[in-house]
Amino acid sequence: MHTSKKPAVYIIDGLNLIRCFLMRGRGADEETLTAELIDWLDELGNNQLSGSEFRLILDGSYRHVGPTRTTCVSALFTEGDSADRIIYEQASYLAQNNTRVIVITSDLSLAAQIEDIGVKVLGCGKFFNSFYK
Repeated sequence: MHTSKKPAVYIIDGLNLIRCFLMRGRGADEETLTAELIDWLDELGNNQLSGSEFRLILDGSYRHVGPTRTTCVSALFTEGDSADRIIYEQASYLAQNNTRVIVITSDLSLAAQIEDIGVKVLGCGKFFNSFYK
């Protein structure tokens, strides 16, 4: 699968990606996987997707996962708010301001809402596998 290399803001449904895709077959906990994901996204943003920004939206309160802000990645804990709502609002705002935005989620309900506002959605596995071989 080919993923465009044009710079974009990637809004990532963090726990959806971690729980539905990255945890499968691995014994690592969510905090460890989140830290690894932040590192991987930062590397991706400094190489294959140079110029892109990654917003990792994580349900719940702050958990120690190492740095939550890098040159390309910002991780946001929702602190009692809904990750889906935050993802939708950010995607809507960016799209209205003519920013190239792509949402990464395998949540079918959220994906449908995002597509309804004209924003591209990639499933977690499709996104991850297009870069990680």
